Amino acid sequence: MKLSIRDTASFLIASRVPNLLIIAIAQFFAAYCLLQIPLDRLIDIKFGLFLLSTGMIGAGGYIINDYFDQKIDMINRPQHVIVGTNLKRRFALLFHTLLTAGGIILGFMLDPFVGAIHIFSSGALWMYSGILKRQLLIGTLTISFLTSLSLLILMVYFLKFNTLVVAYSMFGCVTIFIRESVKDIISVKGETAFGVHSVPIIWGIRGAKVVILLAGLVGICMITFYLLSISNWTIRYFFMTIFLVVLWAFYRLIKADRMKDFEEIKKVIDIIITLGLVSITLA
Repeated sequence: MKLSIRDTASFLIASRVPNLLIIAIAQFFAAYCLLQIPLDRLIDIKFGLFLLSTGMIGAGGYIINDYFDQKIDMINRPQHVIVGTNLKRRFALLFHTLLTAGGIILGFMLDPFVGAIHIFSSGALWMYSGILKRQLLIGTLTISFLTSLSLLILMVYFLKFNTLVVAYSMFGCVTIFIRESVKDIISVKGETAFGVHSVPIIWGIRGAKVVILLAGLVGICMITFYLLSISNWTIRYFFMTIFLVVLWAFYRLIKADRMKDFEEIKKVIDIIITLGLVSITLA
């Protein structure tokens, strides 16, 4: 098999490099600000390889998800389909295999427990893309947990437990669950055609809204408990601002009745996630 420049460029797009950089930055600041790891341990080659290994697992997950979702994406967002159009499917499988294997090997070189987590994560990402994503709630819960694992794994790597890391992991878990649930609403047309049992397909748009609102309420309660357990007023005021954005998003969700409305809500959720990550630097 011969790789072209187009294949390489398509590989980088399918790997979601900007998303991987955001995850790496979040891990760096979580280690520095929350776990309070000395800076010299974070700028050495070993931690760089740790970030690379988690990024490789994530990139492999993105690619295999696009591989399995090609037909659905051709209906929902044909202009953004990479795998099967610009990137040949056999190359997508090859890249997924190399990235996943490389990430696992690097993980075991750094720490056996990190390697074991990488095996679990890569297997769960494959199961999510091929099977779980099509099941009611299970797929959304799976990808939400795997997102939170990108922070939880720091405690394994540094052998240091921290409640703040757990709190931010739960924040990520809930917000990603909400984001993925909104995406399910947006993707209803394509997913219905291929037998996906998502919440909006099985319980309808109203049912999906209820699930999202309940998840948001759980998230608000968790964050409130977290804010009451710390004495940092800067973070408290910061999250109070985020709460206002959340309430506005909930209002828009209740009123939403067009796909354009849900697209805008998803963008607001992305802003909430970004603000949550920024707040790590204030800890």
